[in-house]
Amino acid sequence: MFDRFKERTPVRDSLTFLEPNPMRILILLFITIATYAFAKEKMFGNGSLPAFLKHFDTNSDDLIDEEERQAIRDLRAKLREKRRTSIDLDQDGEISENEVSMARAALREQIEQRRLQKFSSIAGEDDLISREEYTTIPGVRNLPDFIFDAVWRRLDTDESGYISPEEFLSRLLKH
Repeated sequence: MFDRFKERTPVRDSLTFLEPNPMRILILLFITIATYAFAKEKMFGNGSLPAFLKHFDTNSDDLIDEEERQAIRDLRAKLREKRRTSIDLDQDGEISENEVSMARAALREQIEQRRLQKFSSIAGEDDLISREEYTTIPGVRNLPDFIFDAVWRRLDTDESGYISPEEFLSRLLKH
């Protein structure tokens, strides 16, 4: 009965961009986040080019013209190819599930190392974060007390009054 809707038509073909595509979703998510993150600079339309685009503005006119847009597209294509090549370990032009798994594991390891570095920069020599040290994290000091206490209780699972690296990482991995 509904087979006629499955036929390929010019209208249906033009709507294929709406079909779920993980890469397209990732790109749209990045654009959304980048737009939100840099909206503060352009919130009231002050006309200046956001800092992350300034190095693409080769003629310093505070506008991104078509040639500069093409340079951005070319750079993104090179970065995609570089990322793809770094994942394709056997260089056969195909990315296997094993290669994807290995890339994910390597990425998780990098993220964990960065988190541990951040933890160490807050914790200091004793390798434990106290409540006072926790308040040095940007934004934490502005939290209402009941939210601060709730977050602290979730992090300090052994109720020692300190957050260990293991407690810190385990909470980040679960959320």
